[in-house]
Amino acid sequence: MRAHDSMQQLQLIWLWSAIGAGMLVTVAIVSLIPLPDIGVNDKVSHLLTYFLLAGWFGLLADNRILLCWIVVGLIAYGMIIEWLQGQTGYRYAEWGDVIANSLGCFAGATLYFTPLRRLLRYVDAMLVSSLRR
Repeated sequence: MRAHDSMQQLQLIWLWSAIGAGMLVTVAIVSLIPLPDIGVNDKVSHLLTYFLLAGWFGLLADNRILLCWIVVGLIAYGMIIEWLQGQTGYRYAEWGDVIANSLGCFAGATLYFTPLRRLLRYVDAMLVSSLRR
C-alpha cells in the first residue's frame, strides 16, 4: 500500500463538504448576477476560482479515481454556469471561460499530491479531539 493510500480518513467530512458546497453556491451566485466591470482579467479570475474549487475538493478526495471525477464534475459545473450566463441576457457564455475554468481545475487538482492533504487531515483530527473534550 502506498503512503497516500494509507492516509487517515477525514472524520469531519460533512463540515469540509459543506464548506465546499458553500463555495459552489457562491460561485454560482457571483457568476449569475450582474456585475460591474472592475478591471480584473476575466480569464485569470476564472482560472483562480476553479483552481480553488478543484484544490479544495481535491484535498477531500480519498483516492485518485475520485479526484478524476471531481475534476470532471467541476468542468461540467463550469460549463453549466457558462450556459446559464448566456441565458441571462446581461452575461455572456464564452468558450475562453470554459477553457480557463478547465485549466484551473487541472491545476487545482494537483494540490491532492501536496502536503496540504496531510495538513487538512491533521486539522480534522485536532478539531475532532477538541470537540470530544
